[in-house]
Amino acid sequence: MPANRLHIKQAKKRNATLAPSVHNEAAVTAARHTQDPLKTVEETPDHTPYSFLDSLPGMACQIRLDTQGKLHLPYVSEGCFDLLGLSATELKHHPERLIKYLHADDAASFHQSMQHSARHATPWNWEGRTLLPPDGEIKWVNLRAKYRKTDLLGTHWKGFVVNITQNKQAEIELLHSRQQLRELSSHIENIKEEERTRIAREIHDEIGVLLTALKMDLAWMRQRFPADDGALQEKSQVMANLLDTAGIAANNLVHSLRPGSLDCFGIVAAIEIEAAEFTKRTTIPCKIIKSSDNLDVSDEQSITLFRVFQETLNNIMKHAQARRVQVKICQSGTDQIDQYVELIVSDDGCGFDEAARNKPRSFGLRGIQERIRQLDGTLSITSRPSKGTKIAVRLPKDGQS
Repeated sequence: MPANRLHIKQAKKRNATLAPSVHNEAAVTAARHTQDPLKTVEETPDHTPYSFLDSLPGMACQIRLDTQGKLHLPYVSEGCFDLLGLSATELKHHPERLIKYLHADDAASFHQSMQHSARHATPWNWEGRTLLPPDGEIKWVNLRAKYRKTDLLGTHWKGFVVNITQNKQAEIELLHSRQQLRELSSHIENIKEEERTRIAREIHDEIGVLLTALKMDLAWMRQRFPADDGALQEKSQVMANLLDTAGIAANNLVHSLRPGSLDCFGIVAAIEIEAAEFTKRTTIPCKIIKSSDNLDVSDEQSITLFRVFQETLNNIMKHAQARRVQVKICQSGTDQIDQYVELIVSDDGCGFDEAARNKPRSFGLRGIQERIRQLDGTLSITSRPSKGTKIAVRLPKDGQS
């Protein structure tokens, strides 16, 4: 056999002998690379699968509701100590303490939200207060848990609980401030109405009486002027005309401050008279639809509806370019429990868009909204450019708010 063939054959035998060992070594090395990261996770406490949750603000948890209705916490992060003052071990071994710490006013909503999530396999979202020992510290917490499954052991969730006390207190303070502003707005409106009533009464009782007395005195004097003194007769007539104009102006002022028809005849008659005056000033026809000539409303509701009507007509006159106006005022409801008074004013004018409604100095509509809100009523404004505007006000019958 030639020497070169012999060398080739021997080399093939050596390669065949070494190949298994090389493959084995590569497999071992690959296995080591595969296993090393898991060993590192298992052997180093700071790199356990849940360790990163312990560094988060709040409490990560696994929750299970067993078939007997008992709550279990298979896992809770270390954040439970800052949240509830309990270590993770304590809370896992005594999950009933979480239920015990719930505020009495919020415990029912906690259980209701949990049962709803379990029945419908939906996320469990709850917000409420905890009452923590030893000094009864109140914390607002927010629970957000993802429904996982329901099996023979019960219903399972994974979730997170965070402390929202600071945000909740800010929200409560904001709501309280808004309520105070509304109360202040209502108080200002009441003072304005009282002042309007007082001024209207003084104009009617004092200025009106003085103008009437002046007119009577002037008539007495005119009877005694020389009949042939034309200049004196002419001047006295001018004075009489001025007194008539002043009387009309005083009556109009009294009407705008506090319409006498509202106190004497009620809201329906007051609206009819105001609509007739509006038509006289603008020549725009105003159709009235009413369910009755006499609606049972309180004084506060009556003046509120009238002021809303006045403001609406004022806006129509200034901005709407309308050709006709329709007004509907009625008392509706099927029984004594659900009765309300409704005022609807609609026109066929140019209308407006959302941007116009939200203009910074759009105080008229905002004033209407505040008036209605103070009486637990609702306000609906429907308008589109070139499609007219409809304003609907609904007030609950006095005493049913």
